[in-house]
Amino acid sequence: MKSPKPLYVQLKEMIKKDIDTGKYAKDNKLPTEKEMVDMYNISRITIRRALTELEREGLVQKQHGIGTFVTNNKKFKRDLISVTGFSEFLVQTGKQPETKIILTEVLKASNWISEILNVPIKEPVLEVRRLHLIEGDPVHLETSYYSLRKFPDLDQHISESNSIYNILKDRYSMKAVKNHKTLAAVFPTLEQAKLLQLTQDHIVFEVEKWAYDHKGEVIHFAKSYLPADKVSWTITNE
Repeated sequence: MKSPKPLYVQLKEMIKKDIDTGKYAKDNKLPTEKEMVDMYNISRITIRRALTELEREGLVQKQHGIGTFVTNNKKFKRDLISVTGFSEFLVQTGKQPETKIILTEVLKASNWISEILNVPIKEPVLEVRRLHLIEGDPVHLETSYYSLRKFPDLDQHISESNSIYNILKDRYSMKAVKNHKTLAAVFPTLEQAKLLQLTQDHIVFEVEKWAYDHKGEVIHFAKSYLPADKVSWTITNE
């Protein structure tokens, strides 16, 4: 390997190329560390670092005592401070989103919802729970809340074929211009794990989001869950 790049980076790129070209297909077992030592004439430490990087990127998964297998679940990158909705984000990255509506329900605002949405207690609000998928793979579970005083009959317009942000823009002339988010790593509940097709020992990102209009008023509040092995976060400050 003659290159100014560190050896582990060179090895990682070689394995990625072999995965992309189909030499190592999904669910295939990679050569053992000992076999790679002989194949590439490099140390086990270098090999382990390359495999760790590949696992971090979602391309392989180590199974203790068995070996390393190709998963090829490339992580998508989400800008933490982006104001676009999840469906819009997927379209911008060239992916075709699929949305399943799990729940739509009109509720009377509880104390915490009334405080967040700045509406009177017991005023009607809409709760929407949706599951976003990429090529049939669930990647984003979101529950969001909207004031029905601000968005009357919103529950009548929710559909799996249109993003809620598009509905707010087209029907209510409302657009999110900024947001506030909090991020935490948690374990999913049993229901969340089933919907995301995970086990409960699988770490997910919990994201709470407050979206605001140009007047600084809350448009909606949402709580989302995304598998940690399928998404990474970036922060862009322009």
